Amino acid sequence: MTHYTLAELGWNHLLQQQWSDPESADQYPVRVVAVHRSGWVVASEQGETTVTPIVAGDERPTTVGDWLIYDPEQGRVVQRLDRKSLFKRRAPGTDRSEQLIAANIDTLLAVSSCNQDFNEARIERYLALAHDAEVMPVVVLTKADLVDDVTTFVSAAARLSPGLLVEAVNALDPDSLQCLDPWLDSGQTIALLGSSGVGKSTITNTLMGEA
Repeated sequence: MTHYTLAELGWNHLLQQQWSDPESADQYPVRVVAVHRSGWVVASEQGETTVTPIVAGDERPTTVGDWLIYDPEQGRVVQRLDRKSLFKRRAPGTDRSEQLIAANIDTLLAVSSCNQDFNEARIERYLALAHDAEVMPVVVLTKADLVDDVTTFVSAAARLSPGLLVEAVNALDPDSLQCLDPWLDSGQTIALLGSSGVGKSTITNTLMGEA
């Protein structure tokens, strides 16, 4: 069973201040890492477990990345802490309800590639999502090793927003991905967004050192 420190999971003093009963020996913070109809998979210093998908006195939906206070003796979540950021989209259908995607993200890696997949309008949509979620975006251009002039792609992406950070990488090369180190400190939560085939899984596997 994998165990984490709270700091590794992203816990900080702002979250600590929200905890309504931090002196309780029967409660502890957990972070949601997967959401299923049958329950939420949460990670904590005690390891990973599945909890009942109900927050006492709170009918708002929960999503991946949320912080909860769990009471194992009662077998229930007693509090959900406020989010500092939230990715969401309009749910399918006509009732205009929202579908939550992820909460408490620190940095969005908007991934595109230096080939026919490169699409400025698509990257702009990613930047708009980051803006709405109040998350810092970084554009990551993969397959930089497969083109003769990567500066064309980097310049086109950089023009989309003043001060936008753009990194061109070979997603298979750990040394190439070192440019992402400033956003990969322990306790930082990163989301990768991009179309199929641009290298999101390859980046993740290379950073983790395993599939």
